[in-house]
Amino acid sequence: MTIILGIKLTDKTDTSVELQEILTKYNCIIKLRIGINNTSLFCSSNGIILLQTEKEEETLELEREILNISGVEIQKMIF
Repeated sequence: MTIILGIKLTDKTDTSVELQEILTKYNCIIKLRIGINNTSLFCSSNGIILLQTEKEEETLELEREILNISGVEIQKMIF
């Protein structure tokens, strides 16, 4: 099973440190991480991170922790 998480940050300055700590905690299940910045705006406060994982139970735990951060939204695809 392949799981893709799309994480949208609406205020990177307030959320990025906490999110990075969570991603570091779960780094063993993350196969791919891609950061997408809005290049049309100089130093935009919004951003999107794409994660690829394969372990469903651990990914659900990761999701729950991320959703506890204010200003963060997650979309998910499962293949």
